[in-house]
Amino acid sequence: MNSESDPREGGFVASFHRLGDTLLQVVTTRLEIISTELKEERLNLVRLVLVALTVLFCLQVGLIFALLFVVLAVGESNRLAAIGIGALVMLLGAVGGALWMRYWLKHRPPMFATTLAELRKDRDRVRGRK
Repeated sequence: MNSESDPREGGFVASFHRLGDTLLQVVTTRLEIISTELKEERLNLVRLVLVALTVLFCLQVGLIFALLFVVLAVGESNRLAAIGIGALVMLLGAVGGALWMRYWLKHRPPMFATTLAELRKDRDRVRGRK
């Protein structure tokens, strides 16, 4: 009787070990994917912040010089209007830039898209769908 139960237990234990190994491989792969995506998102964020700050600095300096040029180029009687128009143009530019960034952030690819797709595939496989 003992000899009959050993093959069954050995088969069950071996099957359980294979299942554990498979699950561990799946989890390891998913963690590697999410780690890669985190690195990519961090680099994208750093790049976006650096470029945005550089653009803002250059834009501010350029606009200040342009506004100063216009104020000095017009006659004394029109300087107040030139300053007001310059301020309006800068504010409209800021609003346009903010709206563009809002649009871009809403329409960019979602974070962890690859990881989520793989987890959905895993879920479908477990449920028996292909």
